Amino acid sequence: MTGSFYRQLDESRFESTHLTAGPWSAESQHAGPPSALLVRALEQFAPAPDVRLARLSVDVLGPVPIEPLDIEVHRIRPGRSVELLEATATVDGRTALVARGWRMRRTPDDFPTVGEHAGPPVPDERNRGEMMTYAHQDGYLSVVDFSFISGSGDELGPAQAWGRSRAALVEGETMTGWQHAVTVADSASGVAMASDPLTTPAINCDLVVSLHRDPQPGWVHLDSETIGEPGQGVLTDTLISDDRGRLGRSVQNLYGRRVG
Repeated sequence: MTGSFYRQLDESRFESTHLTAGPWSAESQHAGPPSALLVRALEQFAPAPDVRLARLSVDVLGPVPIEPLDIEVHRIRPGRSVELLEATATVDGRTALVARGWRMRRTPDDFPTVGEHAGPPVPDERNRGEMMTYAHQDGYLSVVDFSFISGSGDELGPAQAWGRSRAALVEGETMTGWQHAVTVADSASGVAMASDPLTTPAINCDLVVSLHRDPQPGWVHLDSETIGEPGQGVLTDTLISDDRGRLGRSVQNLYGRRVG
């Protein structure tokens, strides 16, 4: 393990370390770690063994400075079988991220297996490749590895890559599968970058992840494509898998613009 993204200061307050820094600024966090921190809050809120997180949506309300985060979580829609939770991360009283999570009762043991579960082949070796070498490398990108199956972290277009974090989310803790998956999934728009980030950047303002089962901690496979067009918008669509097979999908809406 190589350090951690956060250190817990009290029950709801977390110190942000330099490892949270994103690719565009040494002063602002990559959205992956704080999104995973909100997942942690959702998972730890009144947990029950027969209930699981099924869908997560995170809205990023602006740049997240590398400062302490205050985390709060509450129940929006109670229910015995399906419930909706909301978690927020604030910095100096300003809400920086809002996450909503649908938690659902697990399917019974005699529920049928349906659909396609096969995932991509698991390689014998997964080696760290180049990822956005023109960007800030001393934070998130220094501890999150991407092993590309197709495409490259310095190329434009669709790509497939295995990703993992070598840093803990919170110091002294082991990440859950959901926390690990979200830490990596927020990089899908970078894995499959479709336009020149120096002249026509496209930055995501949200992350939506729906998974049919709990992920395994460790390597997460992203099969990603970013699409967009003039006068409309930009979207990254990703099929997510782990070593066991297919997990679900993530979607990111991106704000695309022209610089200069």
